[in-house]
Amino acid sequence: MFLTMAQLILLVLLLLISQITAVPAGVIDASFSAAKSDHPTTLSNGTTAFENTTINDDRFTENWQYNDADECKWALAYIPFVSSECTEYCEADSYNRGYRFHRLRYHIKLSGNGQDPNIWCDNFKARMMYDCGVGKPDFFDCNTGRAPPLQGLFTWAFDGYTGSIIQKPGVNLRFDFSPWWEPRDAEHDCVRSAIREATCAGTVFTNGLRCIPTMYKAPDGAPELDESFVEPTRCMYNSEVPPEAT
Repeated sequence: MFLTMAQLILLVLLLLISQITAVPAGVIDASFSAAKSDHPTTLSNGTTAFENTTINDDRFTENWQYNDADECKWALAYIPFVSSECTEYCEADSYNRGYRFHRLRYHIKLSGNGQDPNIWCDNFKARMMYDCGVGKPDFFDCNTGRAPPLQGLFTWAFDGYTGSIIQKPGVNLRFDFSPWWEPRDAEHDCVRSAIREATCAGTVFTNGLRCIPTMYKAPDGAPELDESFVEPTRCMYNSEVPPEAT
């Protein structure tokens, strides 16, 4: 017996609906955390990289650390300190399709330390891809677009080479993990490592270096320099987080 066109369309719709796993927006479904690309490559650090990772890039090797002789010599001589802020939140999907479809949105801010922000962001992206075992993020704005340069991140410094007072820009960076990311720590460890590796070796992070959930509030009396781990929170709709975090 042949199906009518209406019956065929109804059958296809039922099959599609049966493939969708409904998970409440506030729940992080970890069942997809080990999934990667269809054509993964195993890197030397044991993680798995997507096929758009540039394997022959020196930055995709173990223990790589940015250490440009001229730039880092100047930075460590005149701006050896940097203030950092790294926050994230899981954006709840409007259709409640589960963790697999949620974006993990990151926002990183660093005060100017003498490094070129464009070079820093490019190096950070490479190290983040390596350390986290992911491909190139489909959204990555560094001092542009949704992450414009912020005057508050500029740093004044005395340039001993020229004998003048100058300003050095900081880094305002937003990027997403999508669709694959590790729900255990929401990529806190590997992003923190990438920040450190993209920054000149020897730079002091004055308030410590860690990534925390956007809505996290430090308890009263907490030390300014705190690198303790903070567990990720549930996925949230954009209306639940401050506008500057979206």
